[in-house]
Amino acid sequence: MNKMNSINETAKLCKENNIGISRSHLLQLAKNGDIPCIKVGQKTLINWDKLMQYLDTNTLSPDEPKSGIRKILA
Repeated sequence: MNKMNSINETAKLCKENNIGISRSHLLQLAKNGDIPCIKVGQKTLINWDKLMQYLDTNTLSPDEPKSGIRKILA
């Protein structure tokens, strides 16, 4: 299983794993910055492990950016 999935792929995985979260709800969570995601062009990618962490605890690691551009440390 890929860790980074599109909204549609993530919604499909949620359905297959009986997780009660819809595509539209995933879009809303990503848009609000509630779950970590990355925009690649027009596509939004969601990290499956981080989504599961969010759903389990409703929190993310304190140093985890929710979305956007992250710093690259040299």
